Amino acid sequence: MSRFGGVVVRRAVPCVMRDGVKLYSDIYMPDERGEFPVLLMRQPYGRTIASTVTYAHPVWYARHGYIVVIQDVRGRGDSEGEFAPFIQEGADGFDTVEWAAALPQSNGRVGMYGFSYQGITQWAAAAERPPSLKAIAPAMCPADLYHGTFYPHGSFAIGDKLPWAFQLARDTARRAGDAEAAEQCTRMMRHPDDWLFHVPVTDRHPLLERYFPTYYEWCEHTEYDGYWRERNWLPRLAECPIPALHIGGWYDSYLMGTLGSFAALQEAPGRERTIHRLIVGPWGHIPWGRMAGGADHGPAADGDIHMEQLRWFDYWLKGNADADPSAEPPVRYFEQYSNSWRTARRWPAAYAPDTGKSGFRLYLSGTPKPANGALGGGVLAPSPGREEEETADVFVYDARLPMRTDNCLPSDRSAIQDRYEILVYSGEPLDRTIHLFGSPKLVVRCQTMGGPTDLVATLTVVKPDGKARFLSVGRTEIGRPAAQGAAAAGAADGDMADEAEPAAEASAGSAGEWERAVIDMRPFAAAIEAGDALRLELTGSAFPLFARHPNAGPEGRHRAGEEKLGIVAVAVCRDNGGAAYVELPVAPLDDDAVGG
Repeated sequence: MSRFGGVVVRRAVPCVMRDGVKLYSDIYMPDERGEFPVLLMRQPYGRTIASTVTYAHPVWYARHGYIVVIQDVRGRGDSEGEFAPFIQEGADGFDTVEWAAALPQSNGRVGMYGFSYQGITQWAAAAERPPSLKAIAPAMCPADLYHGTFYPHGSFAIGDKLPWAFQLARDTARRAGDAEAAEQCTRMMRHPDDWLFHVPVTDRHPLLERYFPTYYEWCEHTEYDGYWRERNWLPRLAECPIPALHIGGWYDSYLMGTLGSFAALQEAPGRERTIHRLIVGPWGHIPWGRMAGGADHGPAADGDIHMEQLRWFDYWLKGNADADPSAEPPVRYFEQYSNSWRTARRWPAAYAPDTGKSGFRLYLSGTPKPANGALGGGVLAPSPGREEEETADVFVYDARLPMRTDNCLPSDRSAIQDRYEILVYSGEPLDRTIHLFGSPKLVVRCQTMGGPTDLVATLTVVKPDGKARFLSVGRTEIGRPAAQGAAAAGAADGDMADEAEPAAEASAGSAGEWERAVIDMRPFAAAIEAGDALRLELTGSAFPLFARHPNAGPEGRHRAGEEKLGIVAVAVCRDNGGAAYVELPVAPLDDDAVGG
């Protein structure tokens, strides 16, 4: 036992799991008599770090009257056993919670906190219903791994998951004493481009094959099958929900998981007995500050997140009535460009246009010029076009040279929008400010020559200085013959949907029928100000945000090699029937903005 930062610290304290494996923790305690609640974080990156890339150090929480336990999960850091991501965390989390509740000076009430993998460990433990776990604060993480982070919008998030796989491989190599392999993994983690572009995606890199083969399970299970159902805790959580403070970032790669968990549990039976709160700030995964994507979000950008979390646990673990979260609207979010924090009664799915709430459409229209590139003739208009005949805009997607989108930061895309492989539809500058909050939806009619392929939509806001800053993105697959699509859908319940043989396949180079494509895009919140304009991009890839479509058929998109990377032409129809539009979610703005 020692003292550090004014608190008592016990290091490398063992906790024995039900199977006899020992997991090790550091414990930070107030330097005073009395009983205190426990805050538990379980992480795979080394317990000394304690997620201080985004959180206050455990000393800060201990000085506020908490026993803080930071544990190395199984097979990581000093803890015994083999690391098997996610699956092990339920039982180990249960055992650790009950062990922590019985620590000297504990009052028997435990909360869990942490982000990313440390948030996933909370969902896994909560699904096991340990009696002493009273509240959690999962940040930037999913309770449904497939939809929430690995395959958002149905496509593998290779740009996010491949570097992470090398990071986990590095730590395994280090535990094995293989310093050379650990160094190579570090290089690949920092500079993964060569392997990001390598195909087939399922080809085995020797470092991952040896030290983190789990990565290839993620690549191979492309559909939501039994593998992913085992890694979805939402059904069990909905049966017996626990108070949860969901924390997300508009630019975070796990945003869909954060919002999906909150939305599902917001509607779960028993929600009237359980309080769920959602905070979404202007943050990427790391850090949680004011600067992101070259944009300054102002001095209020941190949202006082440290104190928000402290108030949450003060209520549930200490019984502090002054911190009652039910006295506030359950949703608090940062609105980009007004640089204000706003509140809402519900997640904005409740404000979708088909419920009679606010929303408006901008229609794809144009001029006699082709819509290719930002200087082309593509137009976003407030009403349908008046062309006497159907008009088609065409782009070509070459899978060997995918169009680049690295992340969801509010970066300037004006340079890439000059590319003719992109259809660009620009609106007129607005004459008033509109407040958007939720998920845009794109509806178009399209046709492929050479597919199947992806249709990717990206929404930006064009500022008066000409910069086109990212707002939202989404994708869907198009051009798959109906019989082949049915075969693939039927295989989705199996373990390896990519292995399904299609019942029919279009001949190479043939043109498919016109089809209706619908893309539910990534949510965002922004004040689009008077003088700003909205702009829509349509193309075939957003790589490596989404794994590129090879434009191949029955092999499956992750098994196609270099020889299968094809070229596809895609026609997008705009006509006077208003069949092509983007629907924008207008915020209800029931409450006053704070900050700015």
